[in-house]
Amino acid sequence: MTAARRIDWDEVRARIARQRAALEDAFAGRGPWADELLRRRAVQLAGDADDRRTADALTVLVARGAATTYALEVRHLARILPLPRVAPVPGAPPELLGLIAAGGRVMRLFDVDRLCGGESDADGSGFAVTLRGGERPAALRLATVEAVRSLPAADLRPVDGGRLIRAVTEERVALLDVAAVLERIGAAGER
Repeated sequence: MTAARRIDWDEVRARIARQRAALEDAFAGRGPWADELLRRRAVQLAGDADDRRTADALTVLVARGAATTYALEVRHLARILPLPRVAPVPGAPPELLGLIAAGGRVMRLFDVDRLCGGESDADGSGFAVTLRGGERPAALRLATVEAVRSLPAADLRPVDGGRLIRAVTEERVALLDVAAVLERIGAAGER
C-alpha cells in the first residue's frame, strides 16, 4: 500500500494568491509588457533632438476590428481587458453594444467598427479598451489586440470623410481620432 500524499494547503493558497496578483497586474496595466511600454515611452520622451522622425512618432495600440486595423494613441487608453460580460441596453443605437463592469466601474461598450460606419463581427469575444477622458466612462470593443508600436507621423496620410479616422498608413492602419470618438459617444449618451 502506498502512503497518501498530503496536500499542503498553505502552498496551494500561496500559489493561488500569486496567480491572482499576476492576473490583476495584467488587467491593471502592470507587468512586463507595461514595463516595456513605459521604457519605450521614456526613451521616446528623452529622444534625440537630431532624430525628428522619432520625435514626431505616436505611440499607438494596433488592434483589429471586423475588417479594419486601427491605431489608438496609447495616451488616450486606460486599460485593455478580455471582453467581460455585456449587458444589452434596450433601444440603444447599434454602435452601443451594452454595459460592462471594468475596474469597479460600470461603463458603456461601443463597437469600434459600427462607430466608424463599418460592419461588425461582435460575437461576444474580443477585448474592451477603456478610454481616458469623456464625461462618462466608455470602452471600445476590438476583435484582437496586436501590439504597441511607434507610428512615425511622416507615415500618416490624411483621409477625406469619416470624421473618426484621422489618418491612414501605407499598411492600411486607420488612426482613430479618440477626441472625436469621445465626442461622438458623448452625444450617443444624450439620445
